[in-house]
Amino acid sequence: MTNRTGGCLCGAVRYELSSRAQMDLSCFCRECQYVSGGGPSHTIIMLSKDINITQGESTEYWTVSAKGRRVARVFCEKCGTPLFARNERLPQYLAVKVGSLDDPSIFEPQANIWIKSAQPWHHLDASVSRFKENPELGVRAIFEFLRSSAVKLGRLLKNGKKGSPAPGEGKS
Repeated sequence: MTNRTGGCLCGAVRYELSSRAQMDLSCFCRECQYVSGGGPSHTIIMLSKDINITQGESTEYWTVSAKGRRVARVFCEKCGTPLFARNERLPQYLAVKVGSLDDPSIFEPQANIWIKSAQPWHHLDASVSRFKENPELGVRAIFEFLRSSAVKLGRLLKNGKKGSPAPGEGKS
């Protein structure tokens, strides 16, 4: 597998990803809105061991999430570019900020989380699974994945293109 790369706006921090993402998701929690400037945080979830900072150093800012968990926002101290996020309870994972990737087109959202905090002007693609908060495995999660899959299949049959949004329904 070819390494994927990314870094900050000023070029002080560079990194490589050496494996596939565990999941691609967009988080609409209020904290992510602050960090992103108003929108959701688009992230690819990676195993921490598969991320290698190849140049420079990042800075962390820790907060407490709505669920009471400590979360670090990792960014370039020179230009402020958001790079990663980490949850103290799950140190084996790191959320890579899609905007910091050299090729952000690899992002294919599989879930929208914390949609209860989404602003009225956020547009949620119906073909992407939605969760009010963090998804928990169970009947509700299975139903949501089936619902979003049915939307994708309907679009495929209607448009003849994989994952094409319905008219008037853009991707967020």
